[in-house]
Amino acid sequence: MRTRSLSEVSSRDLRPLLEEESEHWNDELLWDFSEVCAAVASGLDRRTLTGRVLQDGGRSLAYCYYMMDTGRAIVGSLFAGSPFRGQGLEEALLEGVLADAQGRVGNERVECQTLFSTAEDADRRFERAGFASRARHYLVRDLTEPVSPQGREHHLRPLRREDLPAAARIIHASHEGSLDAALNLTYATVASCRSFVETLVLRSGCGRFDPEASWIVDGTGVILASHLSACNGHVCQVSVVPEAQAKGLGKALMIAALDAFRRQGLKSASLSVTVDNSRAYELYRRLGFALRKAFAAHAWVRPPARIELRA
Repeated sequence: MRTRSLSEVSSRDLRPLLEEESEHWNDELLWDFSEVCAAVASGLDRRTLTGRVLQDGGRSLAYCYYMMDTGRAIVGSLFAGSPFRGQGLEEALLEGVLADAQGRVGNERVECQTLFSTAEDADRRFERAGFASRARHYLVRDLTEPVSPQGREHHLRPLRREDLPAAARIIHASHEGSLDAALNLTYATVASCRSFVETLVLRSGCGRFDPEASWIVDGTGVILASHLSACNGHVCQVSVVPEAQAKGLGKALMIAALDAFRRQGLKSASLSVTVDNSRAYELYRRLGFALRKAFAAHAWVRPPARIELRA
């Protein structure tokens, strides 16, 4: 076995592994990963993907990559073929990729969410490398079960393209001082939230955007939804500004999205949440969501800078 840079291999070298990965995440997360794997293959052939692959002869056993975003590295998949999991191979590969990302000149930050990881001990390897971390859960709800009725009336309306700046402002306001904002620069500024919203809505950044299940309440709340597969709807983001929280708006947005998913004939709905966000987690639990996969969010900044996480 030997480890090679992804810049030295082509999509043909990784094709069987990528095909297995696409099938794996579809089964485990109800997530059609084919477009992501196609993007990885394209990056390999254009020699623009940074990372490492573990090979045995000409067979690719495991790989891990990261993407650069203005001084920030974002670690993507950490995936090994089924016969090679649980042997520490992914963890060793991850350590090398993290060392590469942390040592890269001009890179001041590294982030990762280990949802797309087959490594049993990945989270501890981030801790060893000096990352700040918090547990997250990927939750799924069976949509064949009825959705509970809404409580008080809220003035929801479908999200339109011209609402994207307002949606970004709501998302930013809802995340100020939060754990998610500390671990993910996406929420750092209104401008970065605007880029995030446009990626979800205009560029299918998290599955195919679903306008029928995406709603806004002017100035106070927004929910963005997508289809991760032909049968699974996903809540990409639900945000309520601080002054409007604890008044049932988050629940109303969620129920509106779930009802839209059901009308479209989808079989399940999914979302991700930080475990320490107890108010949101309890809402999702009451709405019938259950744990599908535990993972974690990790972030590192170059010393002497530090990431401060509240207790």
